[in-house]
Amino acid sequence: MLKIVDPNWNKSVISITILLSILLSVFVLVDPEFSSQILSQTYGILSVMFEDLYMYGSFLLLIFLITLALSKYGTIKLKLQNKPTYSMVSWSSMLFAAGIGATLLYWSTIEWIEYYNILKNDDKLTSEQILLYSRSYPIFHWGFTAWAIYCLPVVAFGLALTLKPDSNLTFSGILGIQNNIVRFILDVLFIGAIICGAGVGLGLSFPLISSVLSKILMIERTFSLDIFTILVCSSIFATSAYIGVQNGIKRLSNLNIVLVIIFLIIVLLLGPTSYIFKNSIETLSFLASNYLQMSLATGTEISLDWSVFYWAWWYALAPMVGTFLVNISNNKTLREIIFGSILIGTLGCILSMTILGNLSINLFETGAINAPNILANNIYSREELVVNSILSLDYGNILLIFFAFIIIIFLCTTYDSASYVLASASMKSSTITGSKSLRLIFAFLLVVQPTLLMYLNGVDSFKWIMVIFSVPLLFINCLLIYSILKNVYRIKKS
Repeated sequence: MLKIVDPNWNKSVISITILLSILLSVFVLVDPEFSSQILSQTYGILSVMFEDLYMYGSFLLLIFLITLALSKYGTIKLKLQNKPTYSMVSWSSMLFAAGIGATLLYWSTIEWIEYYNILKNDDKLTSEQILLYSRSYPIFHWGFTAWAIYCLPVVAFGLALTLKPDSNLTFSGILGIQNNIVRFILDVLFIGAIICGAGVGLGLSFPLISSVLSKILMIERTFSLDIFTILVCSSIFATSAYIGVQNGIKRLSNLNIVLVIIFLIIVLLLGPTSYIFKNSIETLSFLASNYLQMSLATGTEISLDWSVFYWAWWYALAPMVGTFLVNISNNKTLREIIFGSILIGTLGCILSMTILGNLSINLFETGAINAPNILANNIYSREELVVNSILSLDYGNILLIFFAFIIIIFLCTTYDSASYVLASASMKSSTITGSKSLRLIFAFLLVVQPTLLMYLNGVDSFKWIMVIFSVPLLFINCLLIYSILKNVYRIKKS
């Protein structure tokens, strides 16, 4: 029987989560158009104001973590009480599934279009250079720097818990903040980032799943179909969240990685194989040569509208991903965690971006689907572009069914992770596993609240809220870096 109330619950964190969800929902739902406009303008101001900090700071963070991994401190092993030890395969699967989700498959197919439409009128670039940049930027935004941002809280939280196992898994708990007002602010930022990150993922994933199902079933996408999609997905990941990490998320993640690899191999073989190989090599070579320039570029349309946005997105998602990874990283060294996160995560994104992205670009270059023109003129949606790209392949209908199944599993693992993190953060000690009832509460909250926003055109507003939440996280990350330096010294000294 479920415990309705657990004495180990951190009621203040739970209250903040519920209250913040209500307030954010009300703010967006009262006037979605107005709130979206205000928040979009706010983001525009903040992106210009903090562009240098996002761009330079994120690149320096990558350098810092690589240096830490290669140093003598890289051998420090995390010792986390009451946390299981996972094999590298299972750890890698859960790392990738929790950190990415269904949005990877979504953006892998169409993100290049955004950069192409920005660069196509640049007289300084050749048509070949335009395509190379268009191919490279998606990998850049989902690659090394992104996973370094994810990795920072893993290292900081893991070291803090190794020294003080009973710390609460929030910013305030890990940093050892005693002031009640400061603790409250930090907890709001921590939980707000998780809720908003979940809302964006849900807002992007459900329309894609519904579009896929409408094609498979050959029916119009309606409100009823959307509700059916939500019910199926939510029932799967609520069940998995209730079962727990060991039996639920682990199995889903392992299954998901296998299915994604199979899917990508099939697309590679059925699609323009030689074209994909050739252009993937050229793209990776171009990205390697221009990584520093792309990392430090400021004042451009791509840096302001996309690079800053992505870094802000990853910073907002990092508390969720980092906290989840801490719970599964017992007995891992800092070197394993840093290089595992950055390299495994990046490799997975490269495979998806190069295969699905080049499939879409090939359709454009052969004249089959003029995706840049379709998006520029709003002929049909991004979701439809993704669906049509897959349908262009032999056995496209069968692949689309496979694709839908993968997206659903991807979505489930991500939200399992989110509910698990919120449950962990809501316990008085990190050594106490979040109860099943609490995981179910958060699983429900994470579905219902963003779904309401989605159907009232509030997804954009939720996205901007999430990005705005990331600005103070830039400064919190400085505290996390200080905490890392202090704790590695203490551990080595002891």
